[in-house]
Amino acid sequence: MRLIGIDAQIPSNRIYNEDIIELVNFYSGPHYREPLQKLETTVRRFLKLTGSDTRFWRNENEKPIELLKIAVQRALKMAGITKNEINLVIYSGIDRGFIEPCNASFICRALEMNGTRCFDIVDACMGWSSAVQTAHAFFKADEALEFVMIINAEFPMDKKGTILPVNFTISELKELDWKAPSLTLGEAASACIFKRDEAINIQFEFIENSAFAHLCSIPLINHEKYLPDADILLQPDMQFYSNGAALLEIGMSSSCDVLQHLISKLDYVPDAIFPHSVSEKIIQQAFTVSKLEIKHFSTFTELGNVATVSVPSAISKALLNGNIKKGNKCIAWVASAGMKFSAIEIRL
Repeated sequence: MRLIGIDAQIPSNRIYNEDIIELVNFYSGPHYREPLQKLETTVRRFLKLTGSDTRFWRNENEKPIELLKIAVQRALKMAGITKNEINLVIYSGIDRGFIEPCNASFICRALEMNGTRCFDIVDACMGWSSAVQTAHAFFKADEALEFVMIINAEFPMDKKGTILPVNFTISELKELDWKAPSLTLGEAASACIFKRDEAINIQFEFIENSAFAHLCSIPLINHEKYLPDADILLQPDMQFYSNGAALLEIGMSSSCDVLQHLISKLDYVPDAIFPHSVSEKIIQQAFTVSKLEIKHFSTFTELGNVATVSVPSAISKALLNGNIKKGNKCIAWVASAGMKFSAIEIRL
């Protein structure tokens, strides 16, 4: 299969690191147990260390579904097809409005694609990669299938949501161990259209280690019924928890391994690699460990961590800037909560 249409859309409100610090001061001020200057210095150091610069959040009049509609329209235009030609829609974002039915059903309703087969994949930041593998499997299983569209939306910065105000409210520095990753999050939407191409057999590599699933989570109400008695999650229901330091320490080796495994199976040098934009520093560190000199593109510095939209946004930007073009052979490289790691071929 081949990627023939792609677009990513971001909201209009650019948020700088200084804005993040102001928000942390605002929410933490009544609760922080030491001089607030110490917290501000620590947060500023963390943001600089990650390579964070800006991210984009919605204004009050912006709705994710409208940005998704634009992304879909532009992806369809690039692909040269209409929405009625899409055979399958997969929604694989973390953020969602519905658990039942699938979020994809409401998106297709908004897009007036009411007769199109659709479903969700829930797989943390690995969602897009898992959706690509699922699309590949559908093409193999159904010869009548011609076009699959994968849609992602990450809009977690609601005023009373999984991030705000809880993860911007710090009582003691230790809380930054699991709240700091929230400070780099951005918002974005993407649409990707894949076409059947019998001449291309996509290669995939995945590594899983569910023993560390507790290191990054958003627990639902009554989540305890699915935990062993000894397990305790530090965040309350529906709040984002991410122990960034532990994830990095445990995950770096497997992340590099999964990429090396895929590259060793290929008979060519990839034109570009698109890593999940969790942190600019971590990306650079992973390339150093892997001893790779292949050019890579990430949107982290500009967009922050946009979760499942990371890879699509980077591919879309690279295409627009002329860094890659039709016919290129690329790799999408993702490390995710779970813990799980993937490297997959993307043919343009």
